[in-house]
Amino acid sequence: MSTLLRPWTWFVERCMAPIDLRPLALLRIFVPLCIFFDLLRVAQVGLTKILFTPYAQGGLSQVQDEGLWLHQLVGPERAGPVAYFVTLLCMPLVSLGVAARPAMLIGALAYAQLGHLYPPGDRAIDRVLRMVLIILAFSHSHKVWTWWTWRRGETSDVTGPAWPAGLIRWALCLIYMSAGISKLMQQPRWLAIDGVPVLYRIVTDPLAAHLDPVAWADTRWPFYVGGIGTIVMEVGGFMVLTRWRPWFGLFGAAMHVGIFGSMELGMFSLGMLSLYPLLFDRWMPPPRSQQAR
Repeated sequence: MSTLLRPWTWFVERCMAPIDLRPLALLRIFVPLCIFFDLLRVAQVGLTKILFTPYAQGGLSQVQDEGLWLHQLVGPERAGPVAYFVTLLCMPLVSLGVAARPAMLIGALAYAQLGHLYPPGDRAIDRVLRMVLIILAFSHSHKVWTWWTWRRGETSDVTGPAWPAGLIRWALCLIYMSAGISKLMQQPRWLAIDGVPVLYRIVTDPLAAHLDPVAWADTRWPFYVGGIGTIVMEVGGFMVLTRWRPWFGLFGAAMHVGIFGSMELGMFSLGMLSLYPLLFDRWMPPPRSQQAR
């Protein structure tokens, strides 16, 4: 019987092993900031009302997701503004660590309602960040680097269970590997070194990219290298689960910075980069209290 229980015991011990909470705290700070400024950008361009209003009341999308229920409580015309302002209120609270756990859950719920109101705008990155917020709500990330710990002068030498960090890394592994495999299945020429590079077509798309397709038409080798590198990195997403994850993080960060600089994809790149503290955890210096010892 003990032999049968050994794998389960190993799994439980691994999940509950104490870890440095600072990487999770950085996620708690950065993830809601990405959401907050993304929603402010929507308001800046004047799209808040038309995006988050049902079609019958003058909104843009003819279809609202079946998960929408807020309109039944506050009315179809108020559902969007209520969800929008609740999300805007909760995200800074999460970053500051003020009532962080309730703010994470309420904010993720309100943010999901915005996605149900305008399904075309509810992108994969929105869903990933909501998932991370929910996982963080069950972690101890609210015990480090908060408004209250700063006011009290408390140290960051606090540990918590490892399972939230492990679960988010597992999700990153699935995200990257599925993206790489999907690219290869749909377009094997990602690995080609002749013809028009797939990456060139993407990063010179006039609807989303900054690069001039004419100026770069005869310079193809950077796109061959970049395309192959993208596939190698994404299919190698399993590295996130190993001790080599900081090196994977360097390549991933370079890719996302390149996407951010060359394309208009909203908060995709910054949203993914907000999760990278979990990849660089092994390179973080020890807390000051440990350095003093």
